[in-house]
Amino acid sequence: MIGLNTVILNDSKLNNLRKFLISEKFMLMLFALACVITVFHLEVAGVFAFIIIISFILIVSDDLLATTLPFLLLCETVIKCYGSYQTYIKIVWIAVLPVASLIFHFIYYRQKIVTGKMFMPMLTVSAAVTLGGAGFLSKAEYFSLVSFYYVFGLGFGMLIIYVLLNSYLNTPRDYSVKDKFTDIMIYMGLFAVFMIFEYYIVNLSDAIASKGIIYMQWRNNISTFLMLAMPFAAFKSVKKPSYIFLSLIFYLTILLTGSRGGLIFGLIELLMSISVLISIDKRHRWTFVAIGMGIVFAIALFFQDFYGFFGATFDRLILGISGGEKEVRVLLFERAFQDFYHNPVFGTGLAYMGNRDIHPSAEFALCWYHCEPLQIMGSLGLVGMAAYSIQGISRIILFVKKRTVFNVTLLVSYLGLEMMSLVNPGILCPLPYLFIITMYLSLTEILDKTETSADLGEDVESSQMKEALDELEEEKEETLN
Repeated sequence: MIGLNTVILNDSKLNNLRKFLISEKFMLMLFALACVITVFHLEVAGVFAFIIIISFILIVSDDLLATTLPFLLLCETVIKCYGSYQTYIKIVWIAVLPVASLIFHFIYYRQKIVTGKMFMPMLTVSAAVTLGGAGFLSKAEYFSLVSFYYVFGLGFGMLIIYVLLNSYLNTPRDYSVKDKFTDIMIYMGLFAVFMIFEYYIVNLSDAIASKGIIYMQWRNNISTFLMLAMPFAAFKSVKKPSYIFLSLIFYLTILLTGSRGGLIFGLIELLMSISVLISIDKRHRWTFVAIGMGIVFAIALFFQDFYGFFGATFDRLILGISGGEKEVRVLLFERAFQDFYHNPVFGTGLAYMGNRDIHPSAEFALCWYHCEPLQIMGSLGLVGMAAYSIQGISRIILFVKKRTVFNVTLLVSYLGLEMMSLVNPGILCPLPYLFIITMYLSLTEILDKTETSADLGEDVESSQMKEALDELEEEKEETLN
């Protein structure tokens, strides 16, 4: 096995292929493929295409990071397929391919198993999730397929994924993991922008007729993807200030979805990003201040037009806050307190479907309370609340222990998801959201081991100096060519 592995690693063609599979050219190709899938409504065919690509990468490359973008794009392409359980369950057999490829990857490119700093907090959550509903749920409910997916996915399954990511993401590379992962998340955000604009183009007559935003069932999911991506575009402006405009585009696109959570929490996340940038980036500080003032001035100047187009979202937001309309979410929030009162220790369990009288959830979905803290309280009781509190605090400590631009980016992105999870299932969905955060944690642990910057300011200066040197090198190569 070792001899064969050495031969493969020394094969220059294979090494070139591996470099290509993590290159920006390949990312652009994946982005184009996802766009084609969306334009021609080929979501089912897209599942096959991306699974084949992911499986191929797992077999030929030892770099697990190369599978990240195709996985994220796959998840984005299918978010429009609400209530499509019966469609996708018919092709579930295709899962054999990536599972077999993963097994091959973990055996052939064997790495030393690393448990990581988050192992114990995640183990605590795994136990709490597994115990959720103890003494309340029936055996049939607890051992149902949907229960297994969420209980295992949020608990011991994600713990296993965390250990594997800690072990297999830590491979020798000749590129910056920080830069590469930033590009991956930005491409994810760009595809979300494409999906929204494509939807508006297809439904242009409706947009013109309404003179405002148009309804999209998947608005909260796509807004969540954009909020995950926004900080990566914002903090890349430390090296290239023009990227701050991309983060603004991400937020404006969130507004086009009509998501109230995206409107509020996306703005908070954007302001967090810009505030941190102004405080840490001395070189571009006044550039960011000027951009911020320009945005405020533009909104004030064109406020009537701005509100005329996006006003429906603001009106729905005000109506919900004022209590003028007792919507489903409020009823679910009340039910969470009732369920906790009757089952305070272990909660009602994730598989409890007693709330469908308020909100009939889609097939193979939990009966959500649509608020992470209330979901934990109602479904997992005091045990779950304690476990998730420990895990949440541990995550924050990990992100801020080494103060680098990349860690701050991951932290703001994580907080964005947590904010959206106050009004949506969000981080309580194993795939893709909890998986993404688990990857954040693993990358933070792995990269912190080799981090040399003493503080955030030094890391900013180091990043800018490296970018300047890279630009000089590129200019030299162009001159020679």
